Amino acid sequence: MIKMGGSDKNSKSSNELAQDRNKLAKLRNELAESRTLQAAERTYAAWIRTGFTIAGAGWTLGTALRDSESQNVALLLGGALIILGLMCFVYAWFGFKAVFDYLRESSVLQGEKEYPFTMNLTTVTILSVTLFIIFVVAFGLIF
Repeated sequence: MIKMGGSDKNSKSSNELAQDRNKLAKLRNELAESRTLQAAERTYAAWIRTGFTIAGAGWTLGTALRDSESQNVALLLGGALIILGLMCFVYAWFGFKAVFDYLRESSVLQGEKEYPFTMNLTTVTILSVTLFIIFVVAFGLIF
């Protein structure tokens, strides 16, 4: 026989059901934050690849045409492409930082997730600064 109305010992009280729903909602929020952070990391990586491609094209153009008649134009165009590639690095960092700050400020688990957030931003910052220095040195070597 089926009993209705919650008089069965196996049925949960409405308070327990509400707590279960709250736990599931918290888990969904955590997973959504994780997906958003991973999407920001993928976007950052795409901008870095784009910056490398543009700067690499500038480097190639500058070095390949260094000994030609249009040396000044080639070096100017190559330098401009390298600077554009560096600007992609800067744009990527600011974009990642904006998403990072938003997630950290709006996180459901304020404090608990501080270490992974900070670790991601520190890694991205170190990578960006390193790439920036490498291309500035490379740009200096072209001229």
